[in-house]
Amino acid sequence: MSPSPLPSIETILLAVCEDDRELREILETGLAHFGIEVLGSEDGPALDRLLAARHPLVVVLDLGLPGEDGFSIARRLRAAEGPALGLIVLTARGALEDRLAALKEGVDAYFVKPVDLRELALAVRNLHRRLTQPPQTNPPGAYSLDATHSVLRLPSGGRVSLSATELRLLQVLALNPGEVVERSALLHNLQQPMDAPAMQRLEAHISRLRGKVRQQEGAEPLPLQACHGIGYSFLAPLQLQP
Repeated sequence: MSPSPLPSIETILLAVCEDDRELREILETGLAHFGIEVLGSEDGPALDRLLAARHPLVVVLDLGLPGEDGFSIARRLRAAEGPALGLIVLTARGALEDRLAALKEGVDAYFVKPVDLRELALAVRNLHRRLTQPPQTNPPGAYSLDATHSVLRLPSGGRVSLSATELRLLQVLALNPGEVVERSALLHNLQQPMDAPAMQRLEAHISRLRGKVRQQEGAEPLPLQACHGIGYSFLAPLQLQP
């Protein structure tokens, strides 16, 4: 059965660098239901040619590519394009060390295979929307998430150091502004099973994060709202910094 399409207006160009031809075809067919045109490439040189010819704003990278690996590609693309290019990793590597290494190279989001196409499509669309919006200064009341330094900057001027899990949670919420993100999606991104102990750990992480913010002088309570039995949403502007 084909996935239910997201409400969609414009077609988004998405570059996918993945050496598995079958997976490229699955992404091309599946993401088309969400108004996303996939431009496939199998390695770094092919991706470079594609980017020069079609100029997509978002790239999905595998890490284990032939020749130049995904870490190296992400590093040079971020150096060349700065924050004007969205980078998403889609890989079989779920280790924390790989996540951290990718985030240090400036990756915006990290997914582990197999991925739910609805979740990937939402991440691509939200990232594309952020990249195509006019540049803005931080609006009053805005929170800012610095993935490179694992820091949440508060509207009060305070800084909260984040664990890897807290950073990942906020990244997912930032890609879905004002929307309820289901617990299953959060646990999937944290590579946790959908069971009672994992849900308790998720609640504990969120409780600790709220506590860290409360300890900051002059800080308002973190606008992270629980939707009972469903998931969580971040109710204030949360800007992602590369």
